[in-house]
This record gives sequence, structure tokens and C-alpha cells, in this order.
Amino acid sequence: MKLDDSVALEAVAERESLVVDGATRLFGTAVALRAVSLKVRPGEIVSVTGPSGAGKTTLARIISGLECLDAGEIRCRGGRFDRIAARHRRVAHMFESYALYPHRTVAENIASPLLALPAAERPSREGIRERVDELLALTEMTVLADRLPGALSGGQKQRVALCRALVQKPSVLLLDEPLAHLDAKLRHRLRREIRLRLKSGNAPAIWFTPDATEALAVGDRVVVLIDGEVRQDGTPEQIHLQPADIGVARLLGDPPMNLLDATLVDQIGVMTARHAAGTVTLPQRMRGATEFLPASGRCVLGLRPAAFDVLPTSTATDGLAGEIYTTEPMGKHMVVSVRVGADLVRAKVEPGSAWRPGDRVVLRADPARVLVFSAESGRTVDPGSHP
Repeated sequence: MKLDDSVALEAVAERESLVVDGATRLFGTAVALRAVSLKVRPGEIVSVTGPSGAGKTTLARIISGLECLDAGEIRCRGGRFDRIAARHRRVAHMFESYALYPHRTVAENIASPLLALPAAERPSREGIRERVDELLALTEMTVLADRLPGALSGGQKQRVALCRALVQKPSVLLLDEPLAHLDAKLRHRLRREIRLRLKSGNAPAIWFTPDATEALAVGDRVVVLIDGEVRQDGTPEQIHLQPADIGVARLLGDPPMNLLDATLVDQIGVMTARHAAGTVTLPQRMRGATEFLPASGRCVLGLRPAAFDVLPTSTATDGLAGEIYTTEPMGKHMVVSVRVGADLVRAKVEPGSAWRPGDRVVLRADPARVLVFSAESGRTVDPGSHP
């Protein structure tokens, strides 16, 4: 490809991108969104994740034109998207509430966006049927094509709403919790199939989900939204390995990250963190971390369940001493909850491990997998990332 061609393609991609710039939405004195900014390129999937009430659905409704901005702007196709009426934006929006037509069958609900197009843009009747049949097969709904929504389960209604969004060829695709009510096997298969489908298209796509694990699995990039603000925007690897703050860290993992109050100590160039139940050795990159903390050295340690070795007290001389509280067999691994001081720490061990409640153990963390957060700001502390 010639340089001029690549520059031209980049210019087209920039024009076709969805850009949310400083979006703010107020409901009375409550701030639903505060200066939210993100960008989604054609064919890119951005996952927006966060806890309930973070502003995910409000952001989706603003992009599709169902809510108004109090500040900021939205751009797409080279112009101000927020100045276009909702019916002209060509946004395929799958609603968390499904919003199905109760008097139309499953197949009719799925076909409805295509039938609403102007005659010049509408596919043929055969073309519509072909698209609908393909999506019914993809979501295992073929035998339900003639049912009305009132005769469907919650998971089946969700699949109809998903098909109705995917049947379109929109300017922007918004999926609000598209798989939340499906069984695990179907959810994992559709997650893979929908991702492949979206990647083969050319519309910017946003996948909204409170499940951070799902967000990491489906997104080319992940935006973490907490209390109406963007806390972090990065690749799945960046979000997982280096969460920006404690709020982001709490969302990640199953089980989630352990967060323990501790005090950093520099022992002749070796950084350790003291906890009431023992000490944790920190990686070499944390040398000088005390410069980013208050004089007391107070911090919060972030320790993923997979970062620990669970050892008998007779063989360990360092780590966090405690007592096993519960064990949870999970098939591919076992989760043991260990009482260390006033904290309950969860660790992953091999399936079939002989640990039992009441056993005295020591948790030894892999230094390379320890994260440190400021106890004051909640932000990640990593001197190794500074020049």
C-alpha cells in the first residue's frame, strides 16, 4: 500500500470514528456523567464497564439521542452527532430492558429495523428473511421465530433484542448488557461469535457491561466508568495488569483482588510492606515508592488470588500468617479464604488440595505480582513507570 493510500484510509477512519468529548449529564443536582471522553474507531469494540449506577446506560442513551447533553459534544461521520435527531443517527441500540414490540413475533421484532428503512435502502423481502434466519440460528432461536414476547423467558427476550441490533448496518452499535441473562455455555459462545461479527464490520461498537471479566474478554479497549467518571481507558492487558486506582482494582478478577492496608518499609534497598499478619516483599521496581506516599508509608496492597503460594507454617519464614476460614472447589482450581489479622484473603490453589478450615498457613506473594496503591488518593504507585 502506498503512503498516500494509508494516509487517506486513516483520514476516513478518523471521520467515521465515534468521539465522545467531555460528555456531562445532570439530573437535578445529581451528576450522572462528568466530562466523559472516549473514542471508538470503525470496526473497533470498546467495552465500557463499571458498577451499577456508574452511568453506563446514561452514556448509551446520550449517544443514541434519547438523552441530552448538559455539556460536551459527540462527533461521528465528520460532524456533530449530538445535533442530529435520534431517528436520523442510525444507531443500533440494544436496550438493557429489551424494549420488544409485544404484538410482533420474534422474527418480526428482529426484522423491524429493516422494515423501517426508507424504501430505497430497505433490503428485499428475501434479504430480510435471510438476515433474520442467520441471527436466529446464531442465537439458537430458530424454533421460537413465531412466538410473541409474552411467551418468552428473560434470556430469550434478551436474545431477540440482541438480534434486532445485530441485523442492522448502523453508524454506531451500542450493546447494553447483551448477555447478562443467558446461561454460561451460550454466553461464552455468543461472546466469541458476536465479537467476530463486530470485528468484520465497519461500525464503531460499544459493549456496556458491569462484568469486568466480560469487558476484558470482548473489548479491543476497555473504559472503566465509576461514579460517572472515566477512571481508566486502556487495553485489556493494561487494565488487568496495572489498574489505575483501587476503584478499578476492585472490579477486576473472579475472585476480585485482595486489598490490604499496610506500611511500606525500605530496608537497605529492599522494599517490603508490613501488615499485622506479617510482611510482603515488593518488586525491585518499587524502590523509591515511599516518595509517592505520606511520611507514614501507609499504603494499600493489591494482591490477586493467583499471586499467592499457600504454605504450611512449618516451611515458611516470611509472608502473611493466618488460618483457613473456608475452601471452595471450583473445578479447575480451589479458592481458599484465609483469615490474616482482621482481613479475609482469598487465594487460588490447585484443585483437590488437602487444605481444610482451621489449618494454620502462611500466604507468600510473588513480588512481581504485588500492586501498591496510595492510602490517601487511591491511585496506583509505581516508581518504575516514571523516568
